Amino acid sequence: MIEYIFSLIIITSIWTLLAQSYNLSFGLTGLFNLGHIIFYGIGAYTAAILNTRYGIGFFPNLIFAALVSGAFAAFFGLLTLRLSGHYLAIATLGAAMIATVVATNWVSLTNGPLGIRGIEEPEFFGKIIQADSLEFVVLMLIIVVFCNFLLYKIFNSPFGRIQRAIKDDEIAVRAVGKNTFAAKSWSLILSAAFAGIAGCLYTHYRLFLDPSIFALPEIIILILMVVVGGRGNFKGAILGTILVIIIGELPRFIGFPDNIIGATRNLLFAALLIGTMFTRPQGLFTFFTEKE
Repeated sequence: MIEYIFSLIIITSIWTLLAQSYNLSFGLTGLFNLGHIIFYGIGAYTAAILNTRYGIGFFPNLIFAALVSGAFAAFFGLLTLRLSGHYLAIATLGAAMIATVVATNWVSLTNGPLGIRGIEEPEFFGKIIQADSLEFVVLMLIIVVFCNFLLYKIFNSPFGRIQRAIKDDEIAVRAVGKNTFAAKSWSLILSAAFAGIAGCLYTHYRLFLDPSIFALPEIIILILMVVVGGRGNFKGAILGTILVIIIGELPRFIGFPDNIIGATRNLLFAALLIGTMFTRPQGLFTFFTEKE
């Protein structure tokens, strides 16, 4: 039981960071990017490849994952950020589907559908931190809290206020002399960097990685977390993530058969999304909206 609780805390913390990184670009800036899971996967594969092939450990991998994901986002932004609305959504969704194909077929790099095994657990001053231990839970929480603190500062900085203005009226922001393309690019790059860190955490926790990390259901759950919490709402994204994970675990606690847990979970997620859209389309936790 204790191992399950530890696992739930770790997965929740990783998803919290991933959702908050998406909240930066999608919620704060209004970039309807359906390919955010690409940055998460790139961070995860960066950590897995560097660890298994070059022996680079957990802590350096956090930095490398952020840098590689951020660099890819810079290139990705050049190709997509001239688009907006549904056009951006379609283009980025296509990119996410391409990422799955690449990860599956670039066998020499990713080992294809067989995945990458032999990933090492974090090591701190010569001590291996087991993935099912309390020390690992504490380490994950420290990293996630620190990253969320940085994101909180970004949300409430002058940069964050420009992103909110772009979401509300991009033309007006251009009219006062701001470079909106550069601002949106940096929003995408920063959100990708934090998503890459989340991917690194996932890799060194699961110790195995395959192309399913780019799966479409992961994108839908990510959008659900941000929408339920409230787009652009910092605290709401955290609470939305926790709520979605709790609802996702309900069938297991109620005692549903294993063969229908997945379908039941999807029905609950659909009901949550529909209920949110009909009752509180601005998000369930708008009372936590930050004061400008």
